[in-house]
Amino acid sequence: MLRLKLIPLFLLLSVQLFAGPPDEKVKRKIAPYFLLDTYYSFIGDRGADVWGFKAGIEWKEQWRLALGFNKIKSDIVEYKALPPDEIEHANNDSVKAQLYLRYYPVMAEYVFYDKDPWQFSAPLCLGYGRSYFQYFDKENNTRNFYNHGVLISDVGVNAQYKILKWVGLGAGIGYRIMLVNNPEVSTDFSSPLFSIRIKLFLGEIVHSLIPNAKFPE
Repeated sequence: MLRLKLIPLFLLLSVQLFAGPPDEKVKRKIAPYFLLDTYYSFIGDRGADVWGFKAGIEWKEQWRLALGFNKIKSDIVEYKALPPDEIEHANNDSVKAQLYLRYYPVMAEYVFYDKDPWQFSAPLCLGYGRSYFQYFDKENNTRNFYNHGVLISDVGVNAQYKILKWVGLGAGIGYRIMLVNNPEVSTDFSSPLFSIRIKLFLGEIVHSLIPNAKFPE
């Protein structure tokens, strides 16, 4: 039986910056877009949360283009043999090291269905970053080794249901593919992705609090 902590039931506060309240049905050409981006995945056979954000623009309320940052939040620890130039800094030639992954995704997302209260979209991301191992040396200082560039892609489908005027509930499922991996990392980063999100509609909130507010079109 899987432990409870391996079940992807975390919540993500997803704030999308809509320029005007949706009930006006005004098609804006360009609007700002921001997302606190956290999802659940697997690194090898272990569960791993990934944290990050994306920021960009929404075009005609149908396309979203954004840049972002993601990193592994969970502890992925392995015993690794040190490269020759690192052995002098450690007590042994093998150490207990933590695996890190950080990357910068470029996202294009297409909204293929948008009719209250439902919205469905398909995001595609391509990201470049680095993975490496980190350990504590003889003097208890952190040192990195096997630091290499990686190339990552992920695809998926997101669904959103507007439960209240100000708040919606979203969920996503996808798959992460490691296109170019660190040659010194045998752990498999390719994995299904899961997310559950709470969404706040800022346009609706501002319009309710300030009824006469003017929204840009």
